[in-house]
Amino acid sequence: MGQRKSRRGLSRRSFLRRIGLGGAAVGAVAGSTATVSIAASTSDKKAISQALSPFQHGVASGDPLQNALIIWTRLSVEDRLPCDVSWEVAESPSFSSTVAQGVFTTDSSRDHTVKIDVTGLSPETSYYYRFSALDFVSQIGRGRTLPQGGVDHLRLAVLSCASIPHGFFNAYRRVAERPDLDCVIHLGDYIYEYGNDGYGSDVQAGGRIYEPSHEMVSLSDYRRRHAQYKRDLDLQRCHQQHPFICVWDDHEFTNDAWIDGAENHNDGEGDWAQRSSFALQAYSEWMPIRLPEPGNRARIYRQFRFGDLLDLIMLDTRFVGRDQQQAGSIPAQTPGLGGFGFIDAGDIASPDRGLLGDAQTQFLSTALSSSSAQWRFLGQQVMFGQLKLIGEPNALNITNPGGQGGIFLNTDQWDGYPRAREEVWKMIRGNGGAAVDNVVVLTGDIHTAWSMDINEDPNNPIAYNPLDGSGSMAVEFVATSVSSPGLDEVRELGEEGLKIVNPHMKYINLREHGYLLLDLTPERCQGEHWFVDAIDGPSRGESLAAAHFTASGENRLQSAAGASAAKANPPAPAPYEGIPL
Repeated sequence: MGQRKSRRGLSRRSFLRRIGLGGAAVGAVAGSTATVSIAASTSDKKAISQALSPFQHGVASGDPLQNALIIWTRLSVEDRLPCDVSWEVAESPSFSSTVAQGVFTTDSSRDHTVKIDVTGLSPETSYYYRFSALDFVSQIGRGRTLPQGGVDHLRLAVLSCASIPHGFFNAYRRVAERPDLDCVIHLGDYIYEYGNDGYGSDVQAGGRIYEPSHEMVSLSDYRRRHAQYKRDLDLQRCHQQHPFICVWDDHEFTNDAWIDGAENHNDGEGDWAQRSSFALQAYSEWMPIRLPEPGNRARIYRQFRFGDLLDLIMLDTRFVGRDQQQAGSIPAQTPGLGGFGFIDAGDIASPDRGLLGDAQTQFLSTALSSSSAQWRFLGQQVMFGQLKLIGEPNALNITNPGGQGGIFLNTDQWDGYPRAREEVWKMIRGNGGAAVDNVVVLTGDIHTAWSMDINEDPNNPIAYNPLDGSGSMAVEFVATSVSSPGLDEVRELGEEGLKIVNPHMKYINLREHGYLLLDLTPERCQGEHWFVDAIDGPSRGESLAAAHFTASGENRLQSAAGASAAKANPPAPAPYEGIPL
């Protein structure tokens, strides 16, 4: 159950003394009508103000299995002394029926984070959990285990890319308010590494600035940035209500990271291996994630089984197997575009350049070929479908015959690793055997919303028919950002212009922020782009911008008539007690 033996450590009295409060002061605050208590009275605990609680970073759950769930919190204490944290899990928010409990001892070696892998749970069940320490009680969190056997309906939210200075995290709050979700998939850029003089310094919406003020490089920097994010009330609320299944992207390390370096790792910032190890340690400490290979923080690719309906395959296209990005060399030929495009030739075309690495490629091949679920989702970071500035069929690539045609935009996504992508295409096509149907690629990273078909040669009307989608092997939904700004490089070309050049793309939005909602049944998978009405301040508005579905066995997108129906009788949300919403 993740328990540790208790060691003598920090007491409630010493904690309160260190934050400058004695018993009388606590009693006065606890009885004040100006604050809101975080817990009901019990025989041995007083209700104490949320403002004084050591659980300042909320609670979270993640990596659900059919019989297990990670639960997480953190104690906001500065002492290096160990501290015992009690935890309990129940089937109702009243905790009238506790199903698991224990004590976890945390200390400064893990930044006083608490992570328990609670086992022995029942499938497809909502559980409520809480922590207590130093006579304080945390918020109540709600998690949910995965289903087993026959499953007829799933609803999932997909999120990515949350930059603090660029805006408020209203998308997290809207997702928190959907009680019928089975889980949240987060595809990375959960945090950003920059200092207050870097990315977002020209915005700083509502006075939002980074902590620490400089770019994160040391272990302390990474921990402090994670801590700042976990204090955001919108993100806290989302974690409180739903289990997360996460992967990192580059900004959990630094911009455009790869296995041996990064674009934003500069002279004077130390050794890359050490810096990336700090990033991995902080991520493991602060995120509700289960290491698929104990002791190996660098491996994050793993698989989740939602009964007979869905296999969710989470990939790492950012770090563990990625070779360095190549620079484009062709001046952009579209008016208003700066920078350079590239073609599938030269170093970019090398068969030795990888994005997944050998071990992860074999993992993916096995996961796809052995899957018996109705649907297969690939949760990963960077756009899988082609994004071209000039659309040409593959046959016109005379520089590298047999390569992919046209001029591409972004070497950081799968376009910059064409041989690695071809390996995945072969897996989906069946490698000479039966094709793998009902593959849905889920993507973040690019701060914009896209829905598209997947085909090896989408500018060739013989290989792919954009009118009816014939020839498509799979579909892809790209979730927009929570707050990070859109893709300025293609604004002049525009959404409709991009669709002309890229006929496999059915929907593009380059401006809005929000999340992707997935509604899944045995018959179809529907993806819906939901956008918040503002990020420059707190907001409650959202709207559906586009909905597309793929019917089982068809592997192509069609327009949906409207939003999917919510599940009936969802489980009760976890109660929120503390700072008013």
